[in-house]
Amino acid sequence: VIFISTTHAAPAPARGRVMDGEKRGFSSAVRPHGWNRAGVCGLDNSGNSCYLNAVLQCLCSTLPLVEHLLSRDTREESKCRVAETFARLLEEMWLGSSSSCAPVEARSVMCSILPQFNNYSQQDAQELLLFLLNALHDDLKKVAAARTRHVTGNRNRAAAAMESTTIVSRLFEGQLGYVTLCMHCDHQTHRTQTFTVLSLPIPTDIIKCSIQDCLSLFFEQTLLTGVEQMLCSVCGLRRETAVLTCLDKPPEILMLHLKRWVDTKHPLLDLSPFLSSAVQNASYSSYRLYAVVNHTGHLNVGHYTALCHSALTRSWHCFDDSAVREVEDRLVQSAHAYVLLYSRRPFQNHSDTNSHLKQF
Repeated sequence: VIFISTTHAAPAPARGRVMDGEKRGFSSAVRPHGWNRAGVCGLDNSGNSCYLNAVLQCLCSTLPLVEHLLSRDTREESKCRVAETFARLLEEMWLGSSSSCAPVEARSVMCSILPQFNNYSQQDAQELLLFLLNALHDDLKKVAAARTRHVTGNRNRAAAAMESTTIVSRLFEGQLGYVTLCMHCDHQTHRTQTFTVLSLPIPTDIIKCSIQDCLSLFFEQTLLTGVEQMLCSVCGLRRETAVLTCLDKPPEILMLHLKRWVDTKHPLLDLSPFLSSAVQNASYSSYRLYAVVNHTGHLNVGHYTALCHSALTRSWHCFDDSAVREVEDRLVQSAHAYVLLYSRRPFQNHSDTNSHLKQF
């Protein structure tokens, strides 16, 4: 599986120079006396790396991913470079004793497998997020393949399916369905497309729009006319075609990428209007925001930060590289949101996360 961003190409922000706010010292600070916030840990800036830090903070706040990568079974079985490096960083962020740490090894591994990021230029956080998840998925597939061969001793179809599924695909992968309708003969076709991130257009006729408005525009029925007409297999000619998009398989973690920045409202999502008839289920309708990658500035100069909700403290924190501060819920809604992560299941169900992780 190659993880893709589905769009109905977004400008890549902040390549090039950095803002003054990113030029700061890189030394780690000792946690204040009494600090006991597992998973709330700043990340030192290693030179124009705010885009990396913001993405890592969001992944660190994805508890099912953290628990899986730090579980004893995964640590014992995983001898793959990306997974091991990421697990060591998560361990330091969740179980370490400092208020910040330096993701030097993580950046080194990232640059070795993703040479396009092997420089000190600012990069696009959404692009990095996709590449990191794909690299982690590929790494974990090797672990799954080795485990399957050990258990089954062969590579039948069922074994191959097990090898292609990882915690990354189980959490982040969804599926869109496209129904096309020939406006001349009413012939219908259906196709599907796997996605990891949905790139949402922004309504131009609303001054203050919500994410729900952006989703409605993304899933709006479109009519293909003129040079965009599709070839109808029944008519044998290009005809005007209506295209209806729906969610055939909603993901556990829904990641949304905004094509530009507006004043948005985004704490809760209702996906029920966009579900296909096969998944009209209440459990798939409501998603709750738990992490945001924010971007300030414009295309050539800018700075990334992250806002993440801690299921353990039940509070939001702003991560500005190594600086961390708690923020009120109302401050999470921002005109600077760039990538948003929503969970279908509340992470509060993992009530024993902290004690569970301390076993490792």
